[in-house]
Amino acid sequence: MHSAAPSTPPRTGPVTVRTGCDLQPVAEVADAVRRFGSRYLDRVYTPAEQDAWRTGGAASLAARWAAKEAVLKLVGRPDAVDPRSVEVVRGPHGRPGVVLSGAAAEAARRAGLGPVDISLSHTTDLAMATAVAVSQPTRPSSETEEP
Repeated sequence: MHSAAPSTPPRTGPVTVRTGCDLQPVAEVADAVRRFGSRYLDRVYTPAEQDAWRTGGAASLAARWAAKEAVLKLVGRPDAVDPRSVEVVRGPHGRPGVVLSGAAAEAARRAGLGPVDISLSHTTDLAMATAVAVSQPTRPSSETEEP
């Protein structure tokens, strides 16, 4: 569930598999919600992700935060992207998916990433996520040939 940029430069170089992972203590997320409330929620999570929290609790939010971090590690920009530009969605049959927008989508495009797949898990104490994508480097647009 990755949105590709409208024009993707031609692929060059070998295809590789890229991964990102993250582990998040549930208590840290629960504490941030308790201390900062909607300021924290609105800064980190999309409205749809906040709805999922209302039904799944802090462990659900922690898993989504871990997924955001895993995807940002995968695209290579863990600290320079608005976390809301990585949205964790519920796909068919409840399987989690991810939709990238803004700087996260642009970083993924520049890295030559195909669709990003994620896996989430949590206990009452810890949440984890893994993100995987195939990468094939792209040629910079200044090097592309005219059709």
